Amino acid sequence: MAALGPKEAAGVVQAFSEIEEDLDYLIVDIAAGISPQVMTFMKAVQRRLIVVRDEPSSIADAYGTIKVLTQESAADQIYLVPNMVDSQAAGEMLFKRIQDVSLRFLGQPLHYLGSIESDEMVLTSLRQHKPLVALAPGSLASRNFRALAKEISQLSPLEGSPGGLSFFLERQLS
Repeated sequence: MAALGPKEAAGVVQAFSEIEEDLDYLIVDIAAGISPQVMTFMKAVQRRLIVVRDEPSSIADAYGTIKVLTQESAADQIYLVPNMVDSQAAGEMLFKRIQDVSLRFLGQPLHYLGSIESDEMVLTSLRQHKPLVALAPGSLASRNFRALAKEISQLSPLEGSPGGLSFFLERQLS
C-alpha cells in the first residue's frame, strides 16, 4: 500500500465500502515507513499496531512512525508488537526501550499487547503458502498470534468513536 497513488488508494477505500457484512475488526496491514499513503492509513484507524523487530532499521522505522503520528494527528492508541524475539521477556524489554524513548522525546505513551517469538514454522508456512495457525497450530508463533488476538479482542471500545467500517472510511477520507 505504500506505493499506491491517490486513485489506487481511493479504490481500496471503495472496496472497503462495498463490504456488507458486520465487522468486528478490520485489520489493515501496511508497509513500514512514513510514506504519505502509509500515514494516511495509520491516521484512519482507531488503533495502530506497530510491529517492530530488535534491529536498528526496524526500531528507527517504528520510532519515525510514532513521531509522525504524534506530531501530525495526536494519535493516542499506539501499540507495539515486538516480532521475532527470542522470548516474551525479550519482547517486553524491546517494548520498554522504545516506550522510554517515546515518552522522553515525544511525550507519547505506548501500549503493549504481547510479542511474537521467533519460530521456524513461520518461514515454512510462507514457503507453503498456508496460514501458520492452520499449518502448525501448536507452534510457538501460532500460540503467540492467538494470545495477541485475545488481547485485542479484550480492548475496550474507544470513547467517542463509533467504530466499524464507517469510522475507518470517514477518517480515511478526511
